[in-house]
Amino acid sequence: MKTTAPATKFSLWRTEQLYNIDFASYALSHHSFSRHFHDHYVIELVTKGVDNFYCDGRNYTAQNDQLVLINPGEVHTGNTVSDIPLHYYSLYPGKKELEQVAAILGISLPVNFCFQRSLVDSSLLTQKLRLFFDSLGSGQVSLQQQEIFFDCMYELLQPASRNNHQSISCHSKNERIQLLTGFIRSHFKENISLQQLSGLVSLDPFHLTRLFKKAVGVSLYEYLLIIRTEHARQLLRKGLKVREAAVQSGFYDSSHFNRIFYKMNGASPKSFRSSKSQYCTRFAEQ
Repeated sequence: MKTTAPATKFSLWRTEQLYNIDFASYALSHHSFSRHFHDHYVIELVTKGVDNFYCDGRNYTAQNDQLVLINPGEVHTGNTVSDIPLHYYSLYPGKKELEQVAAILGISLPVNFCFQRSLVDSSLLTQKLRLFFDSLGSGQVSLQQQEIFFDCMYELLQPASRNNHQSISCHSKNERIQLLTGFIRSHFKENISLQQLSGLVSLDPFHLTRLFKKAVGVSLYEYLLIIRTEHARQLLRKGLKVREAAVQSGFYDSSHFNRIFYKMNGASPKSFRSSKSQYCTRFAEQ
C-alpha cells in the first residue's frame, strides 16, 4: 500500500515591536510531530482541518477556531487526520516575553505561570487572533496590529492569571528527575552515558529508564535529543548556518539532525533559518 509523503508549508515572522516573539503559520498534510517539548509557551489557533494531539498525559482533538495552549516543558505531539489538510497559526512567547506583555497589560503573573487548559473554545478571542494573524507579514507593524495583539493577550492572560494565584509549577517532579534533567541540560553537548546517569541518582539502569519515562513522558535519549534540538533552534534563529548549529548542539550527523528537527518543528532546519528575518511573506517550501 502506497504511503503519502508528508507535506509542509511554513512561515516564521517576528519584529522587535512585538518583543521578538516568534509567530508561525503552518499548512500540513499527512504530518505527525514526534513527542517533544519546548522551553517556551505555544499558543496555537487552528484555522482549517483537525489537529489530533497528545499533551502531558491526555489526547485532544482541536478543530477550526479552537485554541491549543501548551506550557513550557509539557510533552506533546500533533497529527493531521487522514487526507484533511491542517492549517494553523502559532505564537511562541518565552517566559520573559510573556511577563513583559503581562506587565504592560497590568496583569501580575504568578511564578511558574501555566495555562490550565490545553484546549480552549472562545469565539471572541479566536476572531481577534485570526484578524491579527491574517494581518502579519505585510511588511510594517501598524498601530492597529499592536492594539489587536495586546487585546488578544489580555483576553488570554487575564482569566488565566486569576486561576493561577497558587503559583503552581507546570511539572512537580521528584528530586531524582530534577537532578537528571538538570544534568542533561548542562551536558547536552557531551556523549552522556546511561552509567553516568545511573550513578548520579544511585539507581540501576533498568529502573532509572522506567522511572524517567513515566515521570517525564519521553525516554532519557529522547529528552537529550529535544534539548539539543531546542538549542539548535535558538542558534538558527540567530542566523547560524545549519551545520554550525548542529555541531554546536551536539549533533554530528547532518541527516540525523535534519530528521529530528523536522519531526519536532514541522520544518527543516534550512527552512527555519531562512525565515529568521523580521518579515516572511512567502511560505518556505519543504
